[in-house]
Amino acid sequence: MISSVHPDTDIKLGSLRADASRRHVSGCMLALALAAALGLGACATYTPRSLPQQPDLAAHVPLRIDSGALSLPALRRHIFNPADGLDMTEVAMLAVVNNPDLKAQRRQDGVARAQLFAARLLPDPQLSLSTDHPTDSGPGLTNAYGLGLNFDIAALVTRDARVDAASAGKRQVDLDLLWQEWQVAQRARILYVQSQTQGAELELLRKARRLYADRYARSSRALHQGDLTLDITGTDLTALLDAQTRVSQMERQLNQTHHDLNVLLGLAPDVTLILSPMSEPAPPDAAREAMALKTIQHRRPDLLALQVGYLSQEAGVRRAILAQFPALSVGLTRARDTAGLHTAGFGVTLNLPVFSANRGEIAVQRATRDHLWQEYQARLDRSTVQIDMLQKQSALIVQRLKEIETSLPDLEFMVRRAGRAYDVRDIDALTYLNMQVTLMNKRIEAADLRQARWDTRIALDTLLAWPVPENPIPAEDAKR
Repeated sequence: MISSVHPDTDIKLGSLRADASRRHVSGCMLALALAAALGLGACATYTPRSLPQQPDLAAHVPLRIDSGALSLPALRRHIFNPADGLDMTEVAMLAVVNNPDLKAQRRQDGVARAQLFAARLLPDPQLSLSTDHPTDSGPGLTNAYGLGLNFDIAALVTRDARVDAASAGKRQVDLDLLWQEWQVAQRARILYVQSQTQGAELELLRKARRLYADRYARSSRALHQGDLTLDITGTDLTALLDAQTRVSQMERQLNQTHHDLNVLLGLAPDVTLILSPMSEPAPPDAAREAMALKTIQHRRPDLLALQVGYLSQEAGVRRAILAQFPALSVGLTRARDTAGLHTAGFGVTLNLPVFSANRGEIAVQRATRDHLWQEYQARLDRSTVQIDMLQKQSALIVQRLKEIETSLPDLEFMVRRAGRAYDVRDIDALTYLNMQVTLMNKRIEAADLRQARWDTRIALDTLLAWPVPENPIPAEDAKR
């Protein structure tokens, strides 16, 4: 028996199928919109931040410093008390806490933390939706759709290597910052010594200028009275002009040092620093310095930073090698064709390593690793030579300073006797002037040598990561 269906019934069935199709597609679209809304809800928002319009320099020396903010143990143990003037260590403490460049460098730590955070994140799945509308009319046709969810498996394979590289990069940033703090502290000590030395030399030059000015005034009066000849007065004028030139030069140098020290300490240029008297550097200890030289790779921040940088690059090589394997992504699919047939499936996407196989990236990462290896070796070699040079230079400076300090009392005695002889015209003005100039030059040379002795000591402290801590950082701890 043949059954028949009324045409109106076909129309109603077709309409029902169309309605169901639209509802299904609408449901899929709603699910996709909901997923997108959830994803967007976790997104960050953009907020503009304008650049500063004025300097951020302190108007006065702070009364206290948070010692917990100091990474260097030698500074953390020192008491900061500016009431009696800043000593060399207090100047270094203030520089480490308040230096503008260090403030900017510390922001780099936030970048490294963000990079480590990004490396630890899992890759997001990919959701795809497609729809097809039949352009031909006919019974049984409906709108088709496709829904897919994919996940990149290859990103999981290289995730550990990425995290290791970012973690080592974070540690490298920390050590670079510590090395930068070390250098700023030593630069502050150098400027402290330089300021003290230039101030002492300026006093010597001003004293000589007052002496020459007084002598020239007396000789000028005597010349007008006919009691002295022109050559004596001319000699006194030459000495006065030379002293004025040297005073002017030293004032400019001291002004430069003052501004260099203030900007290093993050202070406004009109802040006047009160510095306590400079002490003598500790005598060299060859045995301790030799021990420190053997262990600098376990203590000096820049060498430790290069070590963890090398570890980061090792992770980069490992990541590149892992990435040579076929990139794999998997996904689930749900679809319906225009005939209303529903399907569910599983998809796999595989990159075939036929032409590239990541060989170019592997070559780049290995070459970079070789470069870092050689850079570390060069830094170690250069440090050894520089330390030996500074040790020998320090011995030469100490020897020369002892010679001058030994001869100064005799030279001062001779100048005093020459002054009495000059007053009674037993020696000529040029001879007496030459003796005075020699005495002043030797005093200035002694001051320069004291500064050079301190500069050499500070440079050695930097290269040796001195003072040596009681518990040096093991190499394996530095790499973590």
